[in-house]
Amino acid sequence: MYRTLVQGLNSLRRNLLAGLQLALPLRAHPNHLNPSLGQFVAILCGLWLLSATHDQLDAGLDAEYSGWGLLTQATMSYLWMATLALIVLLDRRPGDFLRLAVSMGSASIWLLTTWTLTTAFWSRLQPEFYDENYQMLWQAFLIWELLVFARIMFSVLGAAWYRAAANSVIYAVCIYATVIFLPHSALFVEPWQPQKHSRVDVEATYYAQTNLLRQSLYILSPERPDKTDLYFVGFAAYASQDVFKREIEQATVIFEQQFDAIGRTVSLINHRATLAIVPLANRHNLETTIRGLAERINLEEDVVVLFLSSHGGEDATISVDLPNFRLNDLSANELRQMLDTAAIKWRIIIVSACYSGSFIDELKSPTTLVITAAASDRASFGCAHENDWTYFGEAYFAQALKQSASFVAAFTKAQEIIGKREADEGKKPSDPQISLGSEIKAFLIKHDL
Repeated sequence: MYRTLVQGLNSLRRNLLAGLQLALPLRAHPNHLNPSLGQFVAILCGLWLLSATHDQLDAGLDAEYSGWGLLTQATMSYLWMATLALIVLLDRRPGDFLRLAVSMGSASIWLLTTWTLTTAFWSRLQPEFYDENYQMLWQAFLIWELLVFARIMFSVLGAAWYRAAANSVIYAVCIYATVIFLPHSALFVEPWQPQKHSRVDVEATYYAQTNLLRQSLYILSPERPDKTDLYFVGFAAYASQDVFKREIEQATVIFEQQFDAIGRTVSLINHRATLAIVPLANRHNLETTIRGLAERINLEEDVVVLFLSSHGGEDATISVDLPNFRLNDLSANELRQMLDTAAIKWRIIIVSACYSGSFIDELKSPTTLVITAAASDRASFGCAHENDWTYFGEAYFAQALKQSASFVAAFTKAQEIIGKREADEGKKPSDPQISLGSEIKAFLIKHDL
């Protein structure tokens, strides 16, 4: 028994060494592999142990075991083995299954170890940067795994380069489909914490909207004849992160101070703390607010400034979310229809969200200035729960607009501030966008705005 155990450990050591050589650009020695059913089971157990370690580190030391995680792990292992079996069958070498499985499993031990260490340290040292670049990191490790598989097919199984490439494509498709479409649950999860918030009365909140909106519009100061007044509407649409609420509240104060707009601002906010005092940020309330402004302002000389702050999508929508409420997201097309129906002529629309550049095509017009935090294919940054501002909101409102009463000049300054900050932090540029209609350009110059 002792001799068998020692032999098994020696074989495992040789397999892991060969796996390290295959995973790294080192000279591989396929003959050092010792494929057997026992070795495959041992390596598979090692992969399970590493997965459990990764989930434990990710969830914290007080994490709880999840039966669903065990089911996920077993299913992924089964599909991985099925993928290897399919490949050796298609390659007409079923006798090489254990050789392929042991070599790929041994290399995967090192890949998973590297992944566990990288995510554990990176997520703690730079949590915000880690969250924003997690997808890119995962894709890099997937490419690494595919390169290792191709090398194993070529050097261990001796497949011709074109067969190794074809089999790698099959492996990539199967693994990607498994990760993307298989419901995933970790082996260890954060302990469940009961909600400490008081119960939200959804029905009462909905019934209160009419009065809250009426009050918000009633207290608006009237427009002043022969003077260009600016009216500001803040729309904080995502309740689960406080940064959007804070951003709208602070931008409102800055706007009141900078543009003599005290009494000419309306806030629509999704947040538990404001349910009883501020109207919800939803499509109906926004449309009602825009219609109410149209009835109070001089459509030929006054300007409506609309600031939207939330998460965004590449399909020209922003997320409208409040737990326990079923709210619909807001699209650029819907916003355009609201403004057109209300006959709001002079419009300044500022969108602080990822992919917000996608709003421009729908919203641009000769009498519209559109400013967005990012290009249509770029993420913006700073939407962490604990932040006071997003990167764009801070640069545009808290810094640039305080230095200049010109909306366009403030955008140029904010663009510089954001570009430098993102470069210093190694982030992919968000590339803020601007669309300045010909008529509103002349109008803003005339009124020093």
